Amino acid sequence: MSRLKAAAWHLAFTAGALAAVFAIMRTLWYPHPLLAADGAWQAYGLLAGISLILGPALTFIVFRADKKGLRSDLALIVIAQVIAFAFGVHLLYARRIQMVVYSQGAFHALDAAHVALIGAKGQALLRTLPARPAYVYVKLPHSKKAMFGVEIRTLQGEPPVFLRGWRYRPYTAAEQKTALAHGYPLVALARTNHMAAAAIRHFRERHRPLRDYVFVPLRGTYTSVMLALDRRDGRIVGVLPFNPGFGRPPA
Repeated sequence: MSRLKAAAWHLAFTAGALAAVFAIMRTLWYPHPLLAADGAWQAYGLLAGISLILGPALTFIVFRADKKGLRSDLALIVIAQVIAFAFGVHLLYARRIQMVVYSQGAFHALDAAHVALIGAKGQALLRTLPARPAYVYVKLPHSKKAMFGVEIRTLQGEPPVFLRGWRYRPYTAAEQKTALAHGYPLVALARTNHMAAAAIRHFRERHRPLRDYVFVPLRGTYTSVMLALDRRDGRIVGVLPFNPGFGRPPA
């Protein structure tokens, strides 16, 4: 076997393993639309880059059919790559999204590090919800005076509202109606955000008129995107890849 063929076989096996990890990511760990906003792409890209380049390249360098000790060299390469690959997969698993919280006009994706901050009541609710990620919403007071108190306590050191697990409730059909009633005005955003304008043009080319959808931010660990929800049933029909900022939609 030539060194080129050996490196090609190494590359093929590595690509197959990466494809399997990606399938698990998009179906179990980061189901749609979470993969678009959480930043897992960066970690997966690093894993793929190292695996696809370093391993096959080392095989190409050391492989020579008549080389003494070739099996030992290849075994060391495989062991090193398996260890690095396993570590990368572990990081992707550890950072998987466990909960999506709807709060004040936006969805927030929480990984294990964030779940550790939501308190005992929030974690207890999470354990009772079978789906992963679990969808919840933050129950807030209706009066402006009480809401002012909620905001003041944030300034006094309480966690952000979306991390206050004692206010969590399961995300129900009634709360879905609330989300559909508080969308972002995309036309206004497009006037000041060229990335938003480009994303909206692309969305218009593939879907019904904008009035048929409600647009709600999804805030991930590293970035945010805009979700397009069907106004009729709240189903997620698209992801617009731009950061809507941290302002709130009009009430």
